[in-house]
Amino acid sequence: MTDSPDIPADRDGQRHDPPEFRLGRRWRGYRRPMALVLVLIPVIIAALAVGGAIAIRRQSDNPADWHLDPLTAPTPSTPNSYRVAPAGESIDRDADAPTFSVPVAELAAAFDTVALGDDRVDVLAGAASDGFVTYVQRSAFFAFPDYVSVRFVEADGGGSTLAVFSRSRYGKGDLGVNKKRVVRWLEQLGQTVT
Repeated sequence: MTDSPDIPADRDGQRHDPPEFRLGRRWRGYRRPMALVLVLIPVIIAALAVGGAIAIRRQSDNPADWHLDPLTAPTPSTPNSYRVAPAGESIDRDADAPTFSVPVAELAAAFDTVALGDDRVDVLAGAASDGFVTYVQRSAFFAFPDYVSVRFVEADGGGSTLAVFSRSRYGKGDLGVNKKRVVRWLEQLGQTVT
């Protein structure tokens, strides 16, 4: 009951809440369970996200699966890769690799410095000094791995060039991440060597 003058009195002079206020009182008992549900949903989503991140981080990076020669590795059926290869090679590529006027060993050392200077990059297998290396770079939050295999070769007519094959392990698309990485690394490499 309320003493509001806006609510009409009944025969006994009592003022009763109109039906819309009574409905609100009836639903008041559901507020706590609803608040609990609204709190639990974000907690469950956060737990699933953390669990997914942990599961992805615990997956092993098998070099036998990912240390592939960029000049011979098959192109994935999903559009989550990017490949740069020398112009004379008969492999499916997204762009032609630049040619550098430095020896292969110098190009390999400079590329290794550029790649390992990027965030969350490690060598998975091989070594740049051997002319063939695969790096793994992980995304910041979920640690999704992307694999970048690189082969350094002598260029026709002198100098050196390289083949780079960057691909994502998970997902169908990569939102252009592989292309951006390869282009960025090659731009940095071009600033380091000529």
